[in-house]
Amino acid sequence: MKTPQPPGFADITLNGGTGRIRFERYLNTSLADAWSAVTQPERVARWFAPITVDGQEWITYWDDGREYAKGEIRQCEPQRLLELTWHASDDTKPLAETLLRVTLEEDDAGVLLTLEHKDLQAADFSQYAPGWHAYLDRLAEGDPDLDWSQRYHQLRSQYEPLLPAA
Repeated sequence: MKTPQPPGFADITLNGGTGRIRFERYLNTSLADAWSAVTQPERVARWFAPITVDGQEWITYWDDGREYAKGEIRQCEPQRLLELTWHASDDTKPLAETLLRVTLEEDDAGVLLTLEHKDLQAADFSQYAPGWHAYLDRLAEGDPDLDWSQRYHQLRSQYEPLLPAA
């Protein structure tokens, strides 16, 4: 089941108890700069969160230093594709492996960034849809000072009526 969304909102697809969210954002930059923004830890921290990478393993942290999520890089095609597993560290239920995929495609308007988070439980949509939306707003607008928490709560209330029932 695919749920229609307003422009800029996540494209949400649910099949049974799991599904995916998908965002598209145009970045007014070069392909090399966009790749750097989504792969270099110091750049990722500007719009998302602190992250460390050791070989194929990565970890991201809350602002207070606690681990937030971790996983393994599955595919990396420079300036085109980054795919990794995602395990949220603070889930109270057993950690489910989800897949995060970021693709970049350059055209005359800039760089199209597509972010897909797959294999999410239906109950996770209310957290991940507004969360990724707020992070991508920071990236696309180039404003690391955009108040993520305020934007997240604003978006969460807008997503709630649009999300499939958990």
